[in-house]
Amino acid sequence: MTLKALIIKEWIQTLHDRRMLIIIFALPVVQMILFGFATNNEVEHLSVLVVDQDRSFVSREILSALSRGEYFDVFEISSDANAGERALSLNQARLAIILPPDLERRFLSGQNPVIQIQLDGSDGNSATIALGYLNQILQETSERLTQQPIGASSHVFLPLKIETRIFYNQSLTSSHFMVPGIIAMILTIVTTMLTAMGITREKERGTFEQLVVSPIRGWELMLGKTIPFAVIGIFDALISIGLGMLIFGIPLTGSISALSVLNIAYILAMLGLGLFISTISETQQQAMMTVFAVLFPFIILSDFFFPLENMPEPVQWATLLNPMRYTLTAQREIFLKGSGWLQVWSSIVILFGFAAAFLGYGAFRFRKSLQI
Repeated sequence: MTLKALIIKEWIQTLHDRRMLIIIFALPVVQMILFGFATNNEVEHLSVLVVDQDRSFVSREILSALSRGEYFDVFEISSDANAGERALSLNQARLAIILPPDLERRFLSGQNPVIQIQLDGSDGNSATIALGYLNQILQETSERLTQQPIGASSHVFLPLKIETRIFYNQSLTSSHFMVPGIIAMILTIVTTMLTAMGITREKERGTFEQLVVSPIRGWELMLGKTIPFAVIGIFDALISIGLGMLIFGIPLTGSISALSVLNIAYILAMLGLGLFISTISETQQQAMMTVFAVLFPFIILSDFFFPLENMPEPVQWATLLNPMRYTLTAQREIFLKGSGWLQVWSSIVILFGFAAAFLGYGAFRFRKSLQI
């Protein structure tokens, strides 16, 4: 066979493979549009709770300044002094601003009123940037309200004293934010890849047909091909958590039992996804390409690298269909916020729902392939 004939043969095979056509033409378009909108490292539209105990002209000016920009979204104004901590613990706000009851009186008399900022430090990078933006807004508001001429010059008097309290990651260590995401990513890649390629490997070797005609029943064959990878996934989860705690010093302050069940639910979901991918792939190469085509959106749309609140609203709605989003959020809450069953049960239930859907449809496709 000549080189020209080999090239023509490869072109014909590629253009007649529906899966390859999807990867060649559809995948780049979808990924470019999706990632173009999703990949935004800017700190924008952070949810803010304001505890306004003064209800004065000065406090209203501060609220107005916060609302004018695109950095912060004031979602609630409360007078309860404990509302800030409560909102941070429930993920309702990324930061809270406490305006004291004597704000205007002390401000006008130059007695340095203290404004407290309560900050969710789990994402150290975003927290640092947000704190810088907030300090700038508060000081600019202070200058605008208190600029006074002294003699022939203009003197800017800054009476605001800002006190910052950082919760959940006081040192703003970036690895504490990244490690739970790395654990979720490892479980995603390893479990899905092993399951998909383990079954397609049997097809490539021609041994899948031998398994089909063997006395073993279909459900036994499916369990036999997935249970080992489930055990490997659990083992990898334990190794990843241990290394994260030992090497990177990430604290595990929440419920160990909730974390265990969360990881099991996610592993089952990824097993189902890998099982489904194996039924639409004939070779290990096809399985690997399909796995990566699916996992890139999972990772990008999971709040691992890019904050969800920075994404356009349609993309944020799309992330609700991403199981990695739920496990990543719950892992960070358990590790950094000391959360337990009460806080993460909804994520666990949703992940078991994904597991039931993926495993159910994957099993249906698997049984169907046994009958062909």
